[in-house]
Amino acid sequence: MANESTPLSAREVLLHRLTGLQPALRHRFRATIPADAQVAMRETMEEVTASQLEALMLLHQAGSAVSMHRLAENQSITPSSATQLVDRLVRMGLVERLREDEDRRLVRVQLSETARQKFEEMMRLHLRSLAVVTERLSDDDLRTLVDLLARLAQPASVECPA
Repeated sequence: MANESTPLSAREVLLHRLTGLQPALRHRFRATIPADAQVAMRETMEEVTASQLEALMLLHQAGSAVSMHRLAENQSITPSSATQLVDRLVRMGLVERLREDEDRRLVRVQLSETARQKFEEMMRLHLRSLAVVTERLSDDDLRTLVDLLARLAQPASVECPA
């Protein structure tokens, strides 16, 4: 007898739809950014990895220097991995290390001025893209979407099964 597949539950169907939406959303976001801006973004950030970009976003959102401990904690990495990450960003000229006068062991990092300017331009383009993509949503719909995504972004209370 042939192996019959079990019908998907309603939740599994929704999860499959969510998976299918991810590439379409990426394409939709990219389509809202002018071609010349896409080229400039690629040239600016071509060597930046996803984890480095997340660190840059944290530094940009903080608006001031962030401790290495906070950076490591935010990235869910060890302090030594954070040091390696920052080393690469320093070599790229995107961040600067600052040492405290009172305690030289305390190291803080911040965006370099060049990186801040590039990042602000990228964020301006990204926000414009978000505005275009979400223009069909009412303010209430957008609030609901943001609230739901914020819930998904919260750390899980239990580990995912292997």
